[in-house]
Amino acid sequence: MGHPSPEGFWAELWFQVGITWPGAVGVVLASAALYLCFALVVHLAGPRLWARPSVLSFSVMALLGALCARGMLGNSPTLVGALLAVAVLLLMETSLGRVRWAARSGGRQRDRHGAAVVMVDGILCEDVLRDRRLSQQHLLSRLRQEGVLHRRDAALVVLERRGGLTIVRRGERIERELLHGVRGAQGLPEHVLQPVEDEQESVEAHRAEERKWQ
Repeated sequence: MGHPSPEGFWAELWFQVGITWPGAVGVVLASAALYLCFALVVHLAGPRLWARPSVLSFSVMALLGALCARGMLGNSPTLVGALLAVAVLLLMETSLGRVRWAARSGGRQRDRHGAAVVMVDGILCEDVLRDRRLSQQHLLSRLRQEGVLHRRDAALVVLERRGGLTIVRRGERIERELLHGVRGAQGLPEHVLQPVEDEQESVEAHRAEERKWQ
């Protein structure tokens, strides 16, 4: 059996790792479409999934990710096709991230899935829970897991963007600056907020500490 010619070797190698022009266009279109599909699912269901993680939710997201990954590569997965799909995903993530940042910075839209107040003095903010598609039972279960034994002990509960909970317990106070951008932070009772005088002293002490280490 003779050795293959150099032309035949490189042609065979390109067949194994390369991609045709129509195939490249297909990978670009499929990657863009499936990225938008996956991003939409995460945008709509993400807060609920992160706030109430389960084996089923992780399995569904993993399965959806696997289906999208396979669909992006077209009829025949190759090295060049995979690299092209990765480049498209990174480009779209960077572009849409800048668009979202510009929209929030310009105040043109409210960050619907940003941090939000969900409980004040043991009273639930039901409109926020409906907006996040979370039930009262889910939130109370999370509070139990965080060691809250009585609803009245939770002076303030903030649902973070990624589904975590920030709990200000009764008798504690939080700086106003830490609530910047949190939905529902306006009009909170004064007993959960640190007095302005104490905040000024804290800021001055922090600045003095920074100057000390400069």
